[in-house]
Amino acid sequence: MNFSGKPGLLNIPTAIETKSGSLIAGYAYNPVKYSFRRNGIQSESIYYVNLTILSRLDLNLNLMRMNGETRFQDKGIGDRQLDLKYLILKEKKYQPSLALYLSMPFAIDNSFTTNALVATKTFKLSNNFFAEVTGGYGSPVYIKRGDSEKENSNIFSNLKIQNKNTDKRYKYLSGPIGGLNLRYQNKGGVMLEWDSRHFNIGAYGKLFKKWTIQAGVINFDQVTFGTSYALNLKALPKRLKKANENK
Repeated sequence: MNFSGKPGLLNIPTAIETKSGSLIAGYAYNPVKYSFRRNGIQSESIYYVNLTILSRLDLNLNLMRMNGETRFQDKGIGDRQLDLKYLILKEKKYQPSLALYLSMPFAIDNSFTTNALVATKTFKLSNNFFAEVTGGYGSPVYIKRGDSEKENSNIFSNLKIQNKNTDKRYKYLSGPIGGLNLRYQNKGGVMLEWDSRHFNIGAYGKLFKKWTIQAGVINFDQVTFGTSYALNLKALPKRLKKANENK
């Protein structure tokens, strides 16, 4: 999972298909130099939940909080963001998977709005090693609600079209993006990516098939890390599986 809780590498999302009923919860650390809210002053913690509702549709909810001492009126509950992923094409022998990511414009000030189209293709290098190659484009244009809560009588009021490149905090996924996941079976791997601003590298490993731990270096100078745990809500408990098998 990328740092905002989407199927991906370090910062960028990928078009990897997730199974229907998959529920993934996790945490990621965004270092001081590349934080969004108080860049160069405070690092950030991102908590997320990702649910694959249908075989092609993912719902992602994340909460970003600044680390360290901050006035409550500045920190609040945290920056909440709702995102959707729609899998337009599923990967086939000669066809990459293609996914569209959209951030809902309901929040007043989302920090890492993701409006992107990405494609991913898996290449088998040997019986155990695979290369997942991703390429895509992040739109610099997004829809934003007004900064003042007094101007917002409901979630659809005071919507404005903004350009990420006019605000230093919002250059995330603004332009061409791409990356490589070189993995050993489904147990771990190394990652390389271009997130439209920086080159990043990292590695990850899976424990007990459900728990993932990963870490990386953003722009070759600051460390990021995260962890996630996956469940499948459609999987039957062992007792029910045995009962069905005995029928």
